[in-house]
Amino acid sequence: MARADFYQLKQSHGNDRYRLLQQLLSKSVGAGHQVHIHCRDAAEAAHLDDYIWAFKPESFLPHHQLGQEQKIQSPITLGYQDLWPEEADICINFSPDPVSGIARIIEIVVQEPDILQQTREHYRHYQQQGHTLHVHKI
Repeated sequence: MARADFYQLKQSHGNDRYRLLQQLLSKSVGAGHQVHIHCRDAAEAAHLDDYIWAFKPESFLPHHQLGQEQKIQSPITLGYQDLWPEEADICINFSPDPVSGIARIIEIVVQEPDILQQTREHYRHYQQQGHTLHVHKI
């Protein structure tokens, strides 16, 4: 049975969603997980790619975008639509659609109307699919 974790930020300022993403990536990769970030579209994947490289100059989180010509292995992949890695055990979902077929799903909930509505719909979907649901208020 899949697990879906919703990390709910009480307030949203600027890049809070991305800062939490960075923390979740560091923790997950440090624990040996393969993480896929499922983005809304190619533009968001490119933006997150740049953000992960620039977030902390002293840190290193190896990652790559799927669909690029070169075959790269890294613990973090970024994709959108049907660009999925062969192996990943965690998906951090930034797309407007719920995801399936993965052991653990992470949704980052921020106090923006569009994202709140989207993550509410995802919560209902995962609940109907029988996923184990966890909410973490931050």
